[in-house]
Amino acid sequence: MQAVILAVVLLGVLWWWLGRKRWSFGQFGASGRGRSHAAKAIPAHLMRKLDRLTRDRRLSERLIERIEFNNPGRSRRWCVEKAIYDIQRDRRS
Repeated sequence: MQAVILAVVLLGVLWWWLGRKRWSFGQFGASGRGRSHAAKAIPAHLMRKLDRLTRDRRLSERLIERIEFNNPGRSRRWCVEKAIYDIQRDRRS
């Protein structure tokens, strides 16, 4: 019985870890190829503005990825603009 519980827990941890790793690299895989190309599509001033608001590039990337996930078909630029808008809106309230 304990072996079954341990196996289920290990599978759950493995599933969580693999899912987390997949989302941290986005759609482009572990090599990072394509990520720099996608980042070039966003004007630098928008990324700087988002980075100033979040004070963390990794957090900015996670916000953009989450917005892309929730809004399929939208451009990456639109997602960055939405992230900026959402942060500013939340800070006003």
